[in-house]
Amino acid sequence: MPRRWTKTEAFEHFGTRLTNTRWSWSAISEDGSVVALVLWQDAVKGRDGKLVYHDDSELDAEWRTRPGHGERIRHLAHCRDHLDGRFRAVIARAVDKEADPRDIASCHPQEGVWWKLDEFDEGTGAFVAHVVPGGA
Repeated sequence: MPRRWTKTEAFEHFGTRLTNTRWSWSAISEDGSVVALVLWQDAVKGRDGKLVYHDDSELDAEWRTRPGHGERIRHLAHCRDHLDGRFRAVIARAVDKEADPRDIASCHPQEGVWWKLDEFDEGTGAFVAHVVPGGA
């Protein structure tokens, strides 16, 4: 039987700690060398032979005012500015993909995989990322 991870445990696996277990959707290690983000499983797609995540941030005004959104923007900016765009992923499966906001049915750290930002809009938080070949 596969291990059942809590969101907190999945982030801690990468040496990152959530600011708040309820509203944080990203975290950064104490030394700033690793950022981890929740990526929704249904939004990870195969495109042109690689895995891509496209968060077009169809975010309503309410989500944009939530602390988790601002925190995630800061963490993505840190990736862009200090980590060559690289981050780790906690893959989450939604209880209901149509819900807003979503709740996590299950999650796990994505082992041996690094993602890299292709696009990032610091104003909205929208981003596009792909899996780095070879995981490095």
